Amino acid sequence: QPAHRPLMHDDYRPEDFGIEPGPPLVSGEAFYELVQDNVGVGSRFDFSVQQMRRGYVQLHLPFNARFLRPGDAISGPVQFTLADTALYAAVLSVIGMQPLAVTSHLDIHFLRRARPVALMAESRILKPGRRLMVGDVFLYSEGDRRPVGHATSTYALPPK
Repeated sequence: QPAHRPLMHDDYRPEDFGIEPGPPLVSGEAFYELVQDNVGVGSRFDFSVQQMRRGYVQLHLPFNARFLRPGDAISGPVQFTLADTALYAAVLSVIGMQPLAVTSHLDIHFLRRARPVALMAESRILKPGRRLMVGDVFLYSEGDRRPVGHATSTYALPPK
């Protein structure tokens, strides 16, 4: 695994967004296992959790030639999947292991070509709620701090 590298929001403070500070309510290992065992992309999407704090997550997706589209760029569906996975991790870091939290909306902007290298995702929760949670994700080609994509998302939370 590559060493942690500060990205755009390394200074994220959950309390600034109405989230009680503290350790994440799900570990990176537990989240990884949840995705591998229960989410459709499973083992075909072998990401790693680089950093997980309450409301904030960094994921790393190693380069795989299967991810390329013409022009030697990481495809949009791969970027979308990584963004959604990163937001799911950030949501669970706040609410705990509640696998029935689901994406209700995700909007993504592809900002520049994602080079044929590993892809990084940095997600944070912007607005926690009892029924809905809003967050965003920045995507980066490894080794470049300029975002290749930005997504905003809303997650619907299961009733307690």
